[in-house]
Amino acid sequence: MPDVTADIEFLADLPLYQKEKPYLALLPPREDRDPDKQRLDNLEFEVHRGITITDIRDTKGFTIEKCGFEVVSHESQHLAFRDVADVDAYKRETEHLLRTTLGAVHVLCYDLGLRKNDPIRRKQFDINEPLLVEGPAKGAHNDITRESGPSIVGRYLPVEDQTRFLRPGYRVRIINTWRSINPVVEDRPLALCDSRSVDPRDLIAADRILPDRVGEVYYLRHNPEQRWYWMEHQSSSEPYIFVMYDTKPGDQARFCPHISFVNSRARSDAPSRHSVETRSVVISRD
Repeated sequence: MPDVTADIEFLADLPLYQKEKPYLALLPPREDRDPDKQRLDNLEFEVHRGITITDIRDTKGFTIEKCGFEVVSHESQHLAFRDVADVDAYKRETEHLLRTTLGAVHVLCYDLGLRKNDPIRRKQFDINEPLLVEGPAKGAHNDITRESGPSIVGRYLPVEDQTRFLRPGYRVRIINTWRSINPVVEDRPLALCDSRSVDPRDLIAADRILPDRVGEVYYLRHNPEQRWYWMEHQSSSEPYIFVMYDTKPGDQARFCPHISFVNSRARSDAPSRHSVETRSVVISRD
């Protein structure tokens, strides 16, 4: 099992964040705001070098309940992403995957993102564009916080489903999936942090400011106790599922920090990483 060492970006432990909350604004350009000259965030990252990332191929015991993530076997039929119909079909496919894998009674895939590790040169973009392609995310992070989870569920779950499911007897989670669109990913694979190795004090809430709302994510501060994992030569039929938020009380995993990394084992001519990720509200009987 080929473990690797790699550099990972973490949120810097700055005195600034004792008086100012970290934030990132994803706002469209306007005449009085030039994104090339005016910062729309106060995020400062620090690179920690030589972090061991352990290969989990052929290893059992890594489950979404215990550590926050797992690998599932699933062949997608909808990886072309030529138009909005492909996006919708992949969302429905993801809902079925999560329903069967997690024994859910209801799944709503509310968000899909495409990423590619190629230079992206543009002055503006529409965050709501279904076929928007972004570069790899910066900084180890968890997409949802304890505070933003209920807001997301309330925003996307229809009122009739809220009445039916947001009550005792049901468990509500927000689950991510991540899949390579390339047949096999070598360039910029995804690393996941075992939630059991994360001190909750190292999860730092940051505002994510959008044109119509303010969300919140966790960025991760470095701690040498953190344990990172990957799967070498992960294929498009071996997606990750990992948890971002969970209403069930207990000591099970309820978050999973993650980030892509430069893979020293990748071939020099390996295709640029191309991936698709989703976020879904997943409801199970408690």
